[in-house]
Amino acid sequence: MSVKLLEHMRDELISSGAAANTPEFCRAWLGRSEGYIRTLRNHGTGPSVETLTICAHKLGHYAQRLRASGVFEHAAMAEQFDQLKALCDDAIARQAEAVWRAPERMAV
Repeated sequence: MSVKLLEHMRDELISSGAAANTPEFCRAWLGRSEGYIRTLRNHGTGPSVETLTICAHKLGHYAQRLRASGVFEHAAMAEQFDQLKALCDDAIARQAEAVWRAPERMAV
């Protein structure tokens, strides 16, 4: 899993006004340091399952709150958050499957 998912989510949240910039996105939405994306890029690694889970949970939480607000304009943002959460959930599932399908784990 590449850092591209995080960059996509960052861009979406910045364009919606839910994050101001990359450092804020990393701190507020990922629970990581402001240089998290840069570090991943430099090391050629992807985000951890923990990071994706934190982000997915927060997106789901705020999607529910936006829907419950009853404000028509919030419905579109709630839908956007749901879509981003689904991307996180998919990435989490792919990483989990890669672990349990690893040959050393498949041996009985």
